[in-house]
Amino acid sequence: MTEFEHGSSRAFLETLQPGQVCRGVVSSITEFGVFVNLGDAVGIVTVPNLSWRHFDHPSQVAHTGQEVVVTVLSVDLEREQASLSIKELQQDPFIDFVRSRFGSTMSGPVVKVAPIGAFVQLEDEWVGLLPISGLGGSGHTVKVGDTLSVKITDINMPDRRVTLSLSSAPSDPG
Repeated sequence: MTEFEHGSSRAFLETLQPGQVCRGVVSSITEFGVFVNLGDAVGIVTVPNLSWRHFDHPSQVAHTGQEVVVTVLSVDLEREQASLSIKELQQDPFIDFVRSRFGSTMSGPVVKVAPIGAFVQLEDEWVGLLPISGLGGSGHTVKVGDTLSVKITDINMPDRRVTLSLSSAPSDPG
């Protein structure tokens, strides 16, 4: 980096404010996030700030050369680095799920059985916990792959956890 570019980058970073919205282009992707070229500086979008949806690698959310709109989270002039977020400008799908599904009855496969209960796939990426106490006598017979009819009884928004109970609807014998 030349001295001119170095100074230009710092001057640009000094103009950025937390909460500001910018356009940029994804310049590289790493395990811990993506780097976004903002024109006169490069910022980082770390994994937690990429998307509300679950993903295994940042390359599943963004690709090199992609234009993105980001929110500035913070600027560290000493390190000449801007922390950015793509997620902050997206609608949280968990809120939509809560609005449309709280109190409803759904069917889904058991994806995991643990000492605390059975985890049931509800839709898309949402999984709820049917506590062991809610399994009653069937607790010992539930296994991964079983389809259960469950009711959403509690949602913990800060922890993004869904608690279930067995539905009183009759099971489909078969």
